Amino acid sequence: MCGAIHPVFLPFSIMVPTSLLSHAASRGIVAAMREVFDLLFRVQRRAGLDLMVIGGWAVQAHGYSRNTLDVDCMTAVENEAALGMELIKAGFECFEEKPAFRRYRHKLDSLMLLDVMRVNADTFRRMWDVSQSIDLSGIALRIPSLAHLIALKLHAAQNEHRTQKDMADIVQLLTANPGRIPPSDLRQLCDKFGTPTLTGQLHAFL
Repeated sequence: MCGAIHPVFLPFSIMVPTSLLSHAASRGIVAAMREVFDLLFRVQRRAGLDLMVIGGWAVQAHGYSRNTLDVDCMTAVENEAALGMELIKAGFECFEEKPAFRRYRHKLDSLMLLDVMRVNADTFRRMWDVSQSIDLSGIALRIPSLAHLIALKLHAAQNEHRTQKDMADIVQLLTANPGRIPPSDLRQLCDKFGTPTLTGQLHAFL
């Protein structure tokens, strides 16, 4: 049986499971993820691409600290080719592709993992317009609003392989942000992006 998880703290109590890794490996993961953040910041400046951090890091920025071992970002599909070229120039390669996202890994550092989700320009702009600026270890990036992050989680939770993790994130986000999403707004999000079964798991907040 694995021991308890001991967090390594960075902004938003970013957690690395040090019970499963050596201390050096844990520090390596933290450093690798910071390198990815720095790259995203530089790509935005150099190529003029709008990007948002999503996934576990956005969850932490909204008040729920949990384990995360990679970086997830979102861009408009029109920017994906330019972003991909920037990542390749920085030493990354795409090792998995699915309809909504691509996964990248650095050729010289397998701990540097980046998932890129793409959405249409209208969807991205609506999210960008109400996104929030955050500071990740001294690097300024943007994350979706709480409502949009929950919408992303509801959509992802329809995949049975992700249901437990994403619904747990939603419950913890709502718990950490009482009153931020009124029951009527949450119901609308569930109706639009979820399913009746998923909605039932959020009955305590509706």
